[in-house]
Amino acid sequence: MKLILSDPDKISQFAAIFQNLKAFSEHVVIYLSEEGLYMQGMESSHCSCFESRLTFDWFNDFEYNKENDVPSLGVNTYVLQRIIGTRRDGQTIELETDSNGDTLKISFTGEKEAGANCLNKYFEIPIMDIEEQLMELGGSESEVDLVMPSKKFCELITQLQIFDDKLSLTFTEETVAFLSSGSEGSMKVNVSFDDVVEYAVAEDTTLKQSYSLKFISMMCLFSKLNDEFTMAFSNNRPMEGRYKLDGESYVKFYLAPRVDDDDEY
Repeated sequence: MKLILSDPDKISQFAAIFQNLKAFSEHVVIYLSEEGLYMQGMESSHCSCFESRLTFDWFNDFEYNKENDVPSLGVNTYVLQRIIGTRRDGQTIELETDSNGDTLKISFTGEKEAGANCLNKYFEIPIMDIEEQLMELGGSESEVDLVMPSKKFCELITQLQIFDDKLSLTFTEETVAFLSSGSEGSMKVNVSFDDVVEYAVAEDTTLKQSYSLKFISMMCLFSKLNDEFTMAFSNNRPMEGRYKLDGESYVKFYLAPRVDDDDEY
């Protein structure tokens, strides 16, 4: 397997994905095929999970041979974060597995700009043998679809965390309401339709759901992926959050709603 990224915008997105996966899990399995990469993982409390698909045409160069290359790579997300943190602007990212499939090679290379500290860097990390069963995610139609600017949504989530970790949402045909309430006070926001990109709700629907702000804030760590954050809600089903990338590529999150007022899942 060999992949190359030289497009600055996609390099930024790739770095944002792999630098923030550690919030969900200390390791990740990258599944490989001729169609591209697929990842899936669950946070330790099993309340939230993520998945990501990066199709082959999302990369500047993507080489995979199912006859010779390993079908999956288990890697440590903390190590990946530190490695990606050494990359400098203008450097190309290249990932490659060795012939035995035991090592993942990562390189950051590029022309040195005047006065820039842009040394070429080459890393090798062991591939971990991790057995995980893939989950069936998504697939159902939602009752509420909401698209907000990523920056505005994430600022709102940060502010709501002032009073509690519980977010209560109410959706009707006329209103979108966010509420955080604790012993020291409360904050309620009626989101104007002028402040959303898209909003759709099933006719005559009133949907009320509660979620942990902690886990929603983890979704916000990936806000550099897209200027818009797409959400889907249904009664007694996980919230879905999605950052769209070019083509069929994406990063998605799923978060189970709180089941009662005692803050249990």
